[in-house]
Amino acid sequence: MAFQIFTDTSSGMSKELREQYGIEYFRMGLNVAGRELHGDLDYQEFSREQLYEWVKDPNTKITTSLVTAEEFMNKCEKYLAKGIDILYVACTDALSGTRGVFELVKKDLQEKYPDRSILSINSCRAEMALGLMVIEAAKKRKEGKTIDETYQYIQEIKQYFHQVGSIDTLKYLKAYGRVSGAAAFFADTLNIKPLIMADVYGNNYTFKKVHGPMKAMVECFEYVKKHMVEGVTDIVYIGETMPGDAKAYLKKRLEEELHLKTAEYIISPIVGVCCGPGMYGCWFKGDLVTEMGAKK
Repeated sequence: MAFQIFTDTSSGMSKELREQYGIEYFRMGLNVAGRELHGDLDYQEFSREQLYEWVKDPNTKITTSLVTAEEFMNKCEKYLAKGIDILYVACTDALSGTRGVFELVKKDLQEKYPDRSILSINSCRAEMALGLMVIEAAKKRKEGKTIDETYQYIQEIKQYFHQVGSIDTLKYLKAYGRVSGAAAFFADTLNIKPLIMADVYGNNYTFKKVHGPMKAMVECFEYVKKHMVEGVTDIVYIGETMPGDAKAYLKKRLEEELHLKTAEYIISPIVGVCCGPGMYGCWFKGDLVTEMGAKK
């Protein structure tokens, strides 16, 4: 039985990737100074540059919001009405309540379309770690696997996807309640850069703190080197919110020293708003993630 694969804004998947693998996505929301906008991966309602001008402006209040029930309902019904099942690979439940909204909408959809399968997966990841997971699902679909077989496969492999990176300043995470004001102040004052990964629960976990941006880039490279697996890590996605020094540095070392294929992409507007214009990182499939640093 045919099925459509969905993800959401937090995947960071480009239009080219979505078209290549036949992926649809649900849009999260942004509120900028009272103006409601969509968290559009293709930046149709605002430019990337404009977004970070808003983020940097202390007089502009900007907040993020979950995918709406209406967005879920409209996009799912387009397929369910044609007899096509739905598989939604979602942003980590640890950082977003979006999958919870989907599950509520699903109850109504299931009553209207009782013969259809409507499944969702807590990816425990975001950005291109989630994107790579979605690509794996699309490959299984192309192989002729059923929605249930694909669902089970993604559940089995999702802890092999890594995300690691750093940010220029903690003040944006402070604004969203992710760190305390004191922690942000002292980290920025002392030029301390956190190295952040996703733990098994899908929380962003600071596993190391270093002094200075260059050391942070080095540690990001070392993380990939430690957790890559020959024959498994076939590509590393390098993302930035806004252009900086990290992309070129990481691309050069990953390709020349580890002989890995790399691809560049733009970090999603939802994640970017929370982390600020100085965020960067690497996303890839590697060894099993076992870190439980951010314990429940």
